[in-house]
Amino acid sequence: MTLLVALIPSLLFGIMALTLGAFPSSPRRQNTATLVGAGLGSLAATAVVASSWGTTALIVGVISGLLWAGGQFALVVGLKSWGVARTIPLTTALQLVINVLAGIALFHEWSSTAALLLGLGGLVLIMSGAALCSWQESAIAALDPDEPMNLPTTGTDVITARPTHAAMRQGFTWTVASALMFGLYPSLLRLAEVSAADAVGPMGIGLLIGAAGFALLLPKEEPLVGKHSWQVFMAGMVWAIGNVVMLISAGSLGVATGFSLSQLGFVVATTGAIIILREPRTSKEILAAAVGIVVAIVGVVLMGIGAGMS
Repeated sequence: MTLLVALIPSLLFGIMALTLGAFPSSPRRQNTATLVGAGLGSLAATAVVASSWGTTALIVGVISGLLWAGGQFALVVGLKSWGVARTIPLTTALQLVINVLAGIALFHEWSSTAALLLGLGGLVLIMSGAALCSWQESAIAALDPDEPMNLPTTGTDVITARPTHAAMRQGFTWTVASALMFGLYPSLLRLAEVSAADAVGPMGIGLLIGAAGFALLLPKEEPLVGKHSWQVFMAGMVWAIGNVVMLISAGSLGVATGFSLSQLGFVVATTGAIIILREPRTSKEILAAAVGIVVAIVGVVLMGIGAGMS
């Protein structure tokens, strides 16, 4: 049952990514609305979990919220550059590396040989699955007139063309930046010995500070509140719920296992991006994504078995 609960954030994080991809707007509006939703959701969670805001929890929690806010900005740029189905798997894989290595090196998780082998084997499979989901054919192959494309329907406001080389570079750079900022805060909280219950409220404050900063500093291309604001706000609320469950799972299962299981949202995001958002992919890319999803699920099974042995 604990492992099943640890998988709940995957569903919620995947839904959030799809929502951000389906309802794009200017970076200022999208980032601000998401962070306000996430911040208010985190503060509301303090009424459900028994929290105590000590000095350490307040400082580290606010820093964690600011890290997530920065990661969210980088993620939005990545989504706009090369799409949900490429951004989410890559940021997920890199976050997994950060937290698994931290769990093993700093917190001595997966202490038995069998648990370590199964856990690392599962991690490799999850990362391989993520890489397959993000894979793109070369430009020459993609231009083959006989190659069917998964083209978007007319009238959609999601990505409507395959990303250029420049967009791929930009998407990769910002996605890596998002992973670094997203991936640090769970281990930071664990290292400071701040519990999930004590962290969520201060994180909410950090998120709201980040929202205010983006509202003030980002280019004012359109009004702060308008089209898609409500949907993106709710995406932030969904993330807040998933984050609370993830931090609780990381506390009970360990950072390496709890965080890893929470990051399978890329399966939901990749599938939804191709089927629902209709992001353009060749048939070979769709096949690679399907294989990647299966490989990642096998990795989760191995990681779950390893967690039971540690």
